[in-house]
Amino acid sequence: MNSAATMISIRNVTKRFGVFAAVQDACFDIRAGEFFSLLGASGSGKTTLLRILAGFEAATEGEVHIDGAPMDAVPPHQRPVNMVFQNYAIFPHLNVRDNIGFGLRKLKLDKAERARRIDEMLELIKLPGFGDRASDQLSGGQRQRVALARALILRPKVLLLDEPLGALDKQLREQMQTELRALQRSVGITFVLVTHDQEEAMALSDRIAVMADGRVLQIDTPAGLYERPKTRRVASFVGSMNFLPGDLAVRACGQAAWQHGKADFIAIRPERITLHTDHPADQAGAGQPLPGRLTDRVYLGERVQYQVQLDGCAQHLAVSTPNTAPVVADPGTPVWLTWPAEAMIPLQDD
Repeated sequence: MNSAATMISIRNVTKRFGVFAAVQDACFDIRAGEFFSLLGASGSGKTTLLRILAGFEAATEGEVHIDGAPMDAVPPHQRPVNMVFQNYAIFPHLNVRDNIGFGLRKLKLDKAERARRIDEMLELIKLPGFGDRASDQLSGGQRQRVALARALILRPKVLLLDEPLGALDKQLREQMQTELRALQRSVGITFVLVTHDQEEAMALSDRIAVMADGRVLQIDTPAGLYERPKTRRVASFVGSMNFLPGDLAVRACGQAAWQHGKADFIAIRPERITLHTDHPADQAGAGQPLPGRLTDRVYLGERVQYQVQLDGCAQHLAVSTPNTAPVVADPGTPVWLTWPAEAMIPLQDD
């Protein structure tokens, strides 16, 4: 990925439907060759922003540039983008070859060049020999690949993806995530994905924009969002997270280790907490292990997730351990919790 080049520039874009603002003052760049995701729950504004990029919606305020050119007056069919939808929109009366090559008709290519491009796409999506197959004879994953090939055959500068894996079952979805990422690296163009699935966004993206209530809350790499969320809403949306008042940080790690006294609370990932069934030995300069009782245990395959209620307060903490660790099975078992100071993320109220 070329980090210096900008492919999409979104400048102070707002979209209103009456008095409702679906997108509010979005302002960021997407790099050439980047796999970029818009992540958020239903109603966050992510799909509206994607439709503005495609030209299906006009921004109420602000500007969009693609490859340096303003898009305000450019209709969807003349923009250097193509779009793949969740339902794929495969033409049922056409076979695979004709579905893939449908958009080539307007280019007035000769028969040989048209066939060459279609064969190239069939190889790219790993469906050589499927050209004459009827569309109703394809699996869900194969239909998704055909939809991608039909969008890519026109060689757009940007491919827009509106939850394209949402209709697939979990196993096929994970397989197609791997294939989609490999496909993006192969063609080298900018992909912009809309999804509500945080795991999907984390697996596919170079960077992610987390959205809520029409606003972009934070843009960062998957690791940056997970390890350094800037707000409580981002921290709670990306992965599992515990939230604790700041005074518990002092108790757990000691005043010397906790240097964020102005924070309203701390966030800490469940996997950063260590669960002890015996009182751990005190360490010089450290705080006190927090005592509590096990209230629940859930087996999740490679990990076990515990719920622990701390003594003397209503606070519950989630603790995640590898399934190779000794299992604490009985609710009510007394336990102690510790974590390193660097695992704590200080946050202010949103």
